Amino acid sequence: MTRMTIAHVAAIAALLVSTAASAASYTGHYKNMGDPSQDSYDRLQGDLAACDAVYGVQHATPSKIYQGCMRQHGWKFLYETRDKETVSDGFKANVKLKLGHYIDRDNGMDCQNFGGAAICTPPDGTVHYFDPDQGLPCTRTGIVAICSNM
Repeated sequence: MTRMTIAHVAAIAALLVSTAASAASYTGHYKNMGDPSQDSYDRLQGDLAACDAVYGVQHATPSKIYQGCMRQHGWKFLYETRDKETVSDGFKANVKLKLGHYIDRDNGMDCQNFGGAAICTPPDGTVHYFDPDQGLPCTRTGIVAICSNM
């Protein structure tokens, strides 16, 4: 491969990984390094908002510079946990999934993660879901998806 081809592949891979990472939701866990009597959820949220305003919202493990900002506010980053997906209203599926597969709640497709990128195919069965781009409830059977407010 040429250097240019390798650079293009690396750029595409980085884009896929960053897109997949932003799709998931994480909760960061912090420890108050100061006076335990000052430990409060509201104070933590205020300090997170202050660091978000300067360094941007962190979608997974916070960057070192973000962690430094939180340390200046008296918090030490401990670890993160990935939030469980919540079932959205109207989501139903009679699809039998293979091990490691899931139904994408935004498009009703049968998906599997491969190192930060999701590969999706039409499901084997019917899926009822809500498409946030169109703002409509949808039904997908195989390759055909019908979205309607009727």
